[in-house]
Amino acid sequence: MRTCLIAFCMIIATALPAQAYGGVFQPAIEETIGYIDAIDGELLYISGEAITARGREEVFIDISAAPVYDLLTGGQVSIHNMQQGMSIRAAYETNPMASHLDPLAAVVLWLNWDSPHAAVFTAEVSGNVQHYPGHTVFLSKDGKYRITATDETYISCPHQGRLTPADIRAGQEFFVWVDMITASSPANVYPDKLVRVL
Repeated sequence: MRTCLIAFCMIIATALPAQAYGGVFQPAIEETIGYIDAIDGELLYISGEAITARGREEVFIDISAAPVYDLLTGGQVSIHNMQQGMSIRAAYETNPMASHLDPLAAVVLWLNWDSPHAAVFTAEVSGNVQHYPGHTVFLSKDGKYRITATDETYISCPHQGRLTPADIRAGQEFFVWVDMITASSPANVYPDKLVRVL
C-alpha cells in the first residue's frame, strides 16, 4: 500500500506545472528593434531585428500596461500617438509556456529610435564607475564617453521610477539626453537626462 501511495504522489508531482518548482519558466525580458507593421487596439505587430540573445524578430505584443517614450523628446506619450511605419524599440516579457499565438506583454516601448533628430544616444556602463558625494562618473563600455551624473540629473527606470547617481552600476545601459558633448577623447558628457534601458 505504501509503495502504491509513493508512486501515485510521484505521478502527481511530475504532472504539476513547472512554475511550481523554483520558477523555471519565469518570464524573461527580451528586446526587438524594428517598425510597426499594424496596430489593433492595444495589440501591436512589429517586424525588425532581435537585440537580445533569445529575442524574436517578428513580435506580437500587448501594449496595454507599458509606458511609451518618444526618443525625439524624451517624454512619455500615449499609445494613441503610435502610427504604422514608426520605428520602435520594444522590451517585452516572454514565457515558453505561452502559445506562439498569444501576445507578449510589453514592458516598455521607445518610439523613433532610428531618427537622426533624436536627442539621445545609448551608453552601457563599463566597469569604470566612480561614486562621489552628489555625483557619479562612469566610462561608457565602448570608451567613447565619460559621463557625469549629478543630483541635478534626471535619472529614471521605467519600473523603478526615479534613480540617483549612486544607483548607477556597471553593466547597466542608459538612453542619454545631452545638449553638448566635448570634442575630447573620451568625450565629456553632462547629461540632462538618463533613462535606464531594460
